[in-house]
Amino acid sequence: MKKIANILLRLIFTAAVCISGFLVMEAPITLNVKNVRTMAQTVIKKSVNNTGDSRLIGTLKLAKDFGVEDKILEQLPKKYHYDLSYVSLYDLSASYQANGEVTAKNLSFPENNDVQKTVSKLMLNRINDGLDKNSNKVNRAINIFHYFFFAAILLFILAALLILFGKYWAAIILLISTVGSFGALQFFANQVVQWLESNTARGFTIITSPILWTGLAIGIITAIIWPLVLRLTKKE
Repeated sequence: MKKIANILLRLIFTAAVCISGFLVMEAPITLNVKNVRTMAQTVIKKSVNNTGDSRLIGTLKLAKDFGVEDKILEQLPKKYHYDLSYVSLYDLSASYQANGEVTAKNLSFPENNDVQKTVSKLMLNRINDGLDKNSNKVNRAINIFHYFFFAAILLFILAALLILFGKYWAAIILLISTVGSFGALQFFANQVVQWLESNTARGFTIITSPILWTGLAIGIITAIIWPLVLRLTKKE
């Protein structure tokens, strides 16, 4: 009975590690734009100033002269959000490296009417121009992220295996993988926001998903309790 109980405990703690790892890898940090229309105005003005496109300048002037600029911008959604998890960030970066650009689909930009398509195109032009100008740095950062992504997964797997084999130091590995992955995602998300704001316009905010906090909590609690449980079962 004692052996069966020990096996069950190890399986329960292994399951907790797997749940923590899954939540940390899959749960998002959400990038929000509370006022899409204000951001769109800023991006349009920057695009006009940078490109000097006479047609765009003329269209913008006509919209202002006839007082229909606000009406046009009303066709844009009020808010925008993009969920950025380890998995989605990996997919986005892999798609960029494969195609040399990001698309409206990659960033979930709405394109339900002509105004949305135009603003989406302007945003993507600015983003892809910025990526092209810094392609070496961007690809270096992506490669570092990919190494970290796979290393984090391997650490979670290692922690689960060590628990199955009844090793105390599984707690240390789990703590490093959980806290490190959580902190790194916060860092990566902040870097993305800073880059977007420098290449498009200010107005992004970050919200950490409650599910991500749950994954962090499960990992930390499991790491704290596991050595205590292992010590008690060995004494018995």
